[in-house]
Amino acid sequence: MTSRVVIVGGGIAGLAAAEALSRTGVFQRGEMQVVVAESRRNTGGRAGSFVEPSTGQAVDYCQHVAMGCCTTLLDLLERMKLLDRFQCYDELTFYHPQHGFSRFRPSRWLPPPLHLSSALSSLKHLTKKNQREIRAALWRLMRTSEFDLIDVTALDWLRSNEQSEDTLEKFWDVILVSALGDVPERVSMAAARKVMIDGFAGARHASDVWVPRRPLSEIFGDGFREPLAQRGVAFELGHAIRELNWDAETNRWNVERSGADPQVADHVIVATPWHISRRWFPQAWGDQPTDGRSDRIGPATAFASSPITGLHLWLDRSLTSKPHVVMVGTLAQWFFQDPIKTTENMSPAEGVYHQVVISGRHAGSDWPKDKLVSEVVRELSEAFPEAGTPKVLKSRVVTDPHAVFSVSPETQVRRPASKTSRPGLHLAGDAVATGWPATMEGAAISGQMAAKSVLGSLVATEDQELSVPSELKRGWLARRLIR
Repeated sequence: MTSRVVIVGGGIAGLAAAEALSRTGVFQRGEMQVVVAESRRNTGGRAGSFVEPSTGQAVDYCQHVAMGCCTTLLDLLERMKLLDRFQCYDELTFYHPQHGFSRFRPSRWLPPPLHLSSALSSLKHLTKKNQREIRAALWRLMRTSEFDLIDVTALDWLRSNEQSEDTLEKFWDVILVSALGDVPERVSMAAARKVMIDGFAGARHASDVWVPRRPLSEIFGDGFREPLAQRGVAFELGHAIRELNWDAETNRWNVERSGADPQVADHVIVATPWHISRRWFPQAWGDQPTDGRSDRIGPATAFASSPITGLHLWLDRSLTSKPHVVMVGTLAQWFFQDPIKTTENMSPAEGVYHQVVISGRHAGSDWPKDKLVSEVVRELSEAFPEAGTPKVLKSRVVTDPHAVFSVSPETQVRRPASKTSRPGLHLAGDAVATGWPATMEGAAISGQMAAKSVLGSLVATEDQELSVPSELKRGWLARRLIR
């Protein structure tokens, strides 16, 4: 009998689940059908793009980057022959208004985690006192297990470990807000440890930055769909899912869609963003419905969302040859200018494309968009004075209020597993309990977890075990120093 799996949501999690199932023997023998149902007309979800009307240019909603520690995502891109659509950088550039630019590059000769020492010393905006405090905190963090930190906020732990307000502002806020999408006073220190140890200290190349060289809508759109369709995965695009109902008589799921015939499924993988998945299945997320209605959730039990804002700027000149800069002590947090994207199909009259990313709530969150653009352009003009004062030819501000979930201590302990108590129901998405914060890596891991959950529900099959990539190998010293 052929099992039918419907994946609701065509973002990275849904695509990862489809890819994992498509390389199993049970699928290749024709004993499983896989359908990806996506409400939009393209796959990719939040890792997508919009088309700038006046130029026809595909512009990412918000700049996405991966790191070298994101082994599941990088392995997935490699299998899909898409890794060459990303550019790898082994160093970062930091900018501070009072101290200018600093180059952050881990040592090629010292073993991890000592390879970060010289890179930390190179940051001009950090005083010797800042650096001593950071090194002491990183040492304690390496010697503390993630389990012991899950119910502690980052701010409480950092203050209890003698991090001054100056060090918090110049270093920890910069790294954690950018990586976790929320301020240290709200995020779990366990999530912060994941960033600092796995993302920087644990292994060589963990802190490499992988930046897309092509629009996300191309990479996670046709780039994924076409090869998966060739394997036999079906895609149903442009029809929103209205209801998911379990039929006890047939032991199958009924998938009701807007503007299309319903589908039936033996297994459903819900790979939508968490705030949608929770509306459908609140109990799977540990929520208690109010007023006896499954579509109403009490506000006290809700996962908190954290916004990310992308400022898309078309200027009359290129500000710098640097592809990206971490901005410290400014409203802008990340600056990007990709020479490939900037020059492609763009005439001088249309402008040179730049993007600035601001994570979380910030000082300009409630400003009019014109004021926000004006302030950010002023900061960029001061950072790159050699380019002269740029003229803004056009701009667009895109804020996603649900860009990431806030990884608070309360949220961390309530993130659900892929396997649920409901028959044939599996969860995917970056808010599933992957051990990662809201990242492309977390989404990719969750998709593979959901695929394994489906396979584990099938009657004895040799395909229950999916090969998955291992984390970056830690060197001999890191294995001894990091718990």
